[in-house]
Amino acid sequence: MTKISLKQLISKIAADKDSKKLGKIIRIEKLLGKTIKKYKSYAMILVIKRFKKKLIVPIEVEKIFKVEGTYAWFDISTEEFEKEVKRLREIKIEQEIYPEDTGMYQIKGTRSAMDPYNLGHKRKERKR
Repeated sequence: MTKISLKQLISKIAADKDSKKLGKIIRIEKLLGKTIKKYKSYAMILVIKRFKKKLIVPIEVEKIFKVEGTYAWFDISTEEFEKEVKRLREIKIEQEIYPEDTGMYQIKGTRSAMDPYNLGHKRKERKR
């Protein structure tokens, strides 16, 4: 990769080895690596597909091998990218189905109760 600042990568179009468009780079973030738990720079690529929700896919900035004009080429195949997109879509769907509320709440002191479907908590009524 030629010397380029990370700010210049923002708003470039990401492409794979075979010059197929992957999406648009919307920001650069430092995230923990997958195997070695050190912070690395990741390009956040916005993937827009017809009839599906938008998805942001992180790819390591180290995988960029060429930047020219409005394009940035990543050393990744389309199949690898699609696997990552599929994995992130499944995670996102699972998070929508099972929100962070586990349904556990405390009752007077140390006793606890479980209400996984949130039936015990009524919606607030609108004041008239």
